[in-house]
This record gives sequence, structure tokens and C-alpha cells, in this order.
Amino acid sequence: MTHNNLDARIGQRIRNQRKRFGLSQKELASRLDIVFQQLQKHENGTSRVPASRLYEIARVLNTPISYFYEVVEGELPRGSSPLSDVSAIVGTHKGKLANQVLDLVTAFMKIRDERARSDIVSLVSRLSKSKVTR
Repeated sequence: MTHNNLDARIGQRIRNQRKRFGLSQKELASRLDIVFQQLQKHENGTSRVPASRLYEIARVLNTPISYFYEVVEGELPRGSSPLSDVSAIVGTHKGKLANQVLDLVTAFMKIRDERARSDIVSLVSRLSKSKVTR
């Protein structure tokens, strides 16, 4: 993996975690005391993230810093499954599908009613097994 690929992958993981916590670029940038355009460059992989800033990002997002370096394509850390890391699932997809998955997970995590969450999981499970296409 080249440095540019690594920078892009770290940026992608920053974006995934930021969205997971329901933060906008502007909100996270403010917490890091940087302008959102700089965060945008980090997320796009066009500007490398200094180690000290990555440490702050990990702290603000309550995420182990090692999460951002788990970059080997197709390989998950020992003891984890794709379902334990939404980013591992989304990481192989780009564009609209990835954004929809992150939006769905972010919204789902905000639902306080356990029964409603269970109903949603059942509905999505049934829809995923349906052979009907639109």
C-alpha cells in the first residue's frame, strides 16, 4: 500500500467515525480547533494527518488510534467480524450506498426504543430476502 493510499484510507476511516457519531465536518473541526476545509482535506486523503492531530481526532471520537491504521484490504483484526465494524462493511463500497449505510446506522443508533429497533431490524432482514426489485 502506498503512502497516498494509506492517507486516503485513514481519511476514510476518520469520515466513517465522524458520521457514526453524527458530527458534521464543521462540528468535528471546531472540536479540533481547525477549519473544516482542513478536515475535509484529511478525509479526502489530499492532506496527511499529523500524528498529533490523529491523536486528537481519536480522542474526540472516543476511538482507539489503532482503528485508523487497520488498513489491510480484505483483512479484519483478529477476533472481529464484519458486523462488529460498520466501517469494514462500508469501506469496500463507495458513493451513494456507503453514504446510505452510514446514514442508516447513524439514525438507528439514535433510536431509544428497543422494540422499535428490533422491528426495524426485522423489516430490513425481510426486505433483504425479498426477490422483488424496483
